[in-house]
Amino acid sequence: MRNEKVHATLLALVGGFVLYLAYQLLEKYLAGTKEMPDAVFIIAIVVFAIGGISTICYAWICYQRWKKNESEPENEAEKTDDESKE
Repeated sequence: MRNEKVHATLLALVGGFVLYLAYQLLEKYLAGTKEMPDAVFIIAIVVFAIGGISTICYAWICYQRWKKNESEPENEAEKTDDESKE
C-alpha cells in the first residue's frame, strides 16, 4: 500500500515544476526570442499551464482523500466500542 500523503506531495511538486516550465516558456515568448514559431510557444504554454494546474488539483484531491481515510478508522473504532458497551 502506498503512502497517500507522500504521493500527494510528490504530485504537487511535479505540478509546480510543470507550472514553472510554463512560466519559463512565457518569459522567453515575452522576451521575443525566436526559438519556435509563436503559435507553438502559445500552445506549449497553455498545455503546460493546464497540465500543472491539473496535477496540483489532483494532488489536493489525493491529500483530502488521505485525510478522510486517516480519520475514518478512529471513528469506526469508537462506534465498535460504543456498540460493545450496549
